[in-house]
Amino acid sequence: MGRAGMAALGLVITAVAGAAMGQGPPSPAAITELRLFLPLFFGGMSAGVSVAERVSGECFASSIASAGRPDAWRCTAGNRILDPCFEGFEGGQLRLACARSPWSAEVTVLTPTAEPKRAEANTLSLASALPWALELSDGSRCTLLTGATSAAAGLRVNYGCEGGGRYVIGEPDRSAARWRVFSWSPAREIAARQVEVLVAWW
Repeated sequence: MGRAGMAALGLVITAVAGAAMGQGPPSPAAITELRLFLPLFFGGMSAGVSVAERVSGECFASSIASAGRPDAWRCTAGNRILDPCFEGFEGGQLRLACARSPWSAEVTVLTPTAEPKRAEANTLSLASALPWALELSDGSRCTLLTGATSAAAGLRVNYGCEGGGRYVIGEPDRSAARWRVFSWSPAREIAARQVEVLVAWW
């Protein structure tokens, strides 16, 4: 993706789906805010981002963690898998910034040993792809599980939340402007309950 394409992704998008026909948009307090994580900005790191380490490696597939982003990749560095890694430029050279979560100030900057396979890139799809991370109304912050996981009530356990022990089951319900998900802590609760999604990250 060229610099113009990267710049076009530099948007914070507000979800207004679910507004009734003929009525104005819902108030900001009643919607799920959609955000794009952009660690690389016009040739360098965005404000507040620090580099934890620099590695080289191969980006062998499109990102599973951020499947709605065409500039997000699944990469290897040594025996580690890094996902998501977001494409950009630093000093005129192609770089990828890999992060554990959108709330972390630290990224691993990867220099690819070969150009990512453009034909395998994800399609930009914020309307249907699972978000990389969710901020919930109960204070939980959860990221997508990309490896093997389990199921509950026939639904995949899709997200693990910070602090351990809490999970998001299934996909977000996007039928209203403020999305909802099933949140469950199996060690403390007999039932999953629906909570609101304040922010969804890609």
